[in-house]
Amino acid sequence: MRKKIPLSAVMLATIFTGLSFSQSDVRAESDTPMVIVAEKPTPAPAIAPGETLTLAKVVAITRQNQPAITAAQGNVKANESKIGQAKSAYLPQVNGSGGYDRLSPEGNIYGISDDKAYDRVETGVNASQLLYDFGRTDTKVEIQKTNLDSARADLNFADDWSVYKAKLAYYDILKIARNKEAAAETVKQFEQHLAQAKGFFAAGVKPKYDVTKAEVDLSRAKLLQIQVGNNLRLARVTLNNAMGLPDAPDYQLLDTLNTGKFTLPFEQALPMAMDHRPDLKALILKKQAALQSVALARKGDAPSLSAGAGVAYTGDVDTMDEGWNAGVALTVPIFNGYLTRHQIGEAQANADILAANVIALQHTIHKEVQQSYLNLSEAEERIAVTKLAIEQAEENSRIASGRYKAGVGNPVEVTDADTLLVQAKADHNQSLYDYRMAQTGIEQTIGRTQDSDDLTAPAK
Repeated sequence: MRKKIPLSAVMLATIFTGLSFSQSDVRAESDTPMVIVAEKPTPAPAIAPGETLTLAKVVAITRQNQPAITAAQGNVKANESKIGQAKSAYLPQVNGSGGYDRLSPEGNIYGISDDKAYDRVETGVNASQLLYDFGRTDTKVEIQKTNLDSARADLNFADDWSVYKAKLAYYDILKIARNKEAAAETVKQFEQHLAQAKGFFAAGVKPKYDVTKAEVDLSRAKLLQIQVGNNLRLARVTLNNAMGLPDAPDYQLLDTLNTGKFTLPFEQALPMAMDHRPDLKALILKKQAALQSVALARKGDAPSLSAGAGVAYTGDVDTMDEGWNAGVALTVPIFNGYLTRHQIGEAQANADILAANVIALQHTIHKEVQQSYLNLSEAEERIAVTKLAIEQAEENSRIASGRYKAGVGNPVEVTDADTLLVQAKADHNQSLYDYRMAQTGIEQTIGRTQDSDDLTAPAK
């Protein structure tokens, strides 16, 4: 009589699975929620050709498209899966086996057998369930949860750093665009000077030198205009890359280079940096996971208790014998060649390394905050000085041009005056850019790249 394979095996696996899932559900309900929640950027609309982008929209586009952020999001998902891997030890481990052989019976003393070859089939199902391992599995799960929190902090840091780079590129374009306008004005002025020089020369009032001098000055002004134009194109490439849109269409930027004053005092910034910097949070969590790994290593010599059961069927296809087994096993490590001792030493050393790295990063953050505030203060002072310098240079240019028109000046005075004016405007634009760069650096250092409006007072 042929026996059917094996309903009891299926029932055995079902019972183990049901019991284990109940235990897993209880454990899941008691798990504490994650401390760090990575904010997901909302989808940003595409850039329309010729659109004027605000800084807020540049930030939104960056957060949606920057590959570095996408990679960090993938790291978070990978660590979420690692938690599931660690929790798999709570569930029963069920394995099935099967085999088929074609056998020929042994012969008699003459090497001849009267029996025919026959088939042999072996099949079975085994299930095991961990009952207690003195907290090893629990610790592994907690380690992976801590690693997940660390990955989320890394995601926040990737987000902050990407926004920081995009802001710098945004302000760089504004600075260069202003320099381009100044260069265009200079070309126009030198064209006027050349026309005046030609008129004076034709009237016999000025020598040919004035004409050639004006032509040289105009060529140099056009050369500067070409260089600034290329710098602007390069800056756009940098911003496109920072936004994660290398093939972005042409667009304009809203000029906010001299809008608002950064108001957060240094005394508040430093503790904010220590509390909010996501890379510091990530490193602290990595240190916490390393300490948990030390605890896990110390449990390396702990026993484990497990239950197991199985059914097996053996025989030919028509007649199969059934067997089963069930039991409980206690495994006690006795000696493993001092492996556990050295694993503890390695885990403790890794924790000590991360602890030192945390202190080093705290020192770096302290330095970055100080440097950014010093740069902010210096740029603010330069803004006032360069603004006055522009007014003085404009007055000097008017005087030099007026003297030349009146026939009492010389072309060198005009060239020097216009050159000083261009330099004064460039210095002022650089001061405004340096101020925004220092402000953006502070925002990144304190982990508040999304809060520019909250930290800036309206411009007067």
